[in-house]
Amino acid sequence: MLEYLDDALQAVLPDDEYAKLTKFDEAIARTTDRGDFHRCLHCARWAVSLADRPGNSRADGFADGLRKVVDELRDTSYAVEFGLFTPGRTVTDVELAWVDRAVKTAEAVAGTAGWDAVPWERLVEDLVAMEPEST
Repeated sequence: MLEYLDDALQAVLPDDEYAKLTKFDEAIARTTDRGDFHRCLHCARWAVSLADRPGNSRADGFADGLRKVVDELRDTSYAVEFGLFTPGRTVTDVELAWVDRAVKTAEAVAGTAGWDAVPWERLVEDLVAMEPEST
């Protein structure tokens, strides 16, 4: 999932921002796919939060469908069990669509306010930090 996000960001970031993305390469390479459901959900939450900031109404359309997902999953503990503790589970196309929408939301905000207004580095840091402890 993180490699997917890395590729998606690489496609939209300008050169100076892409140079910042490469500093995460080693950390991303050390992660596993455990917890990817929660990483994808974190991307959805991040996109909704970014779109909800004042002045980011242009990005609102990209995050709109994610609001429902975030609200529904917040109300269920099933997602916690399913996303983190299901052995052999792989990320689904639906979950990767949440990542795509997060990137589109970031791109829309950057189109209006510049990439400095998009805390994408913090998102990547958060996602890397979600790596479950080895047992």
